[in-house]
Amino acid sequence: MFGIGTWELVVILVLGLIILGPTKFPEVAKSIGRSLAGLRKSVDEVKEEIDLEGIKSDIEQEAGLEELKQTLDVRADVRRAIADLEEPSDMDEPPKESSGELAPGETIEVSPEDEDKS
Repeated sequence: MFGIGTWELVVILVLGLIILGPTKFPEVAKSIGRSLAGLRKSVDEVKEEIDLEGIKSDIEQEAGLEELKQTLDVRADVRRAIADLEEPSDMDEPPKESSGELAPGETIEVSPEDEDKS
């Protein structure tokens, strides 16, 4: 327990018995036992309390991580949307230049402003 071997414990008990006497020794041993039991109980309670605090902080950290993951997911969605907008599509291509000749059945619309210029 405290790095005390068997023979050392025997020597301590014999010295206690000699110093305190056979009538006082059992009373002192009982009170020491009760004190050690109370101390052990207090230590266990402190350990339990520390563990509960650790669990609570772990849960809070995980909640913060989940919120961060959701934020990062939103950023990824925005990046994908921007990438989709930047990709060229068929509609974004400029019209092909014509050779100046009309295809059969093709007509040219002329607005009144164009007539005034000619």
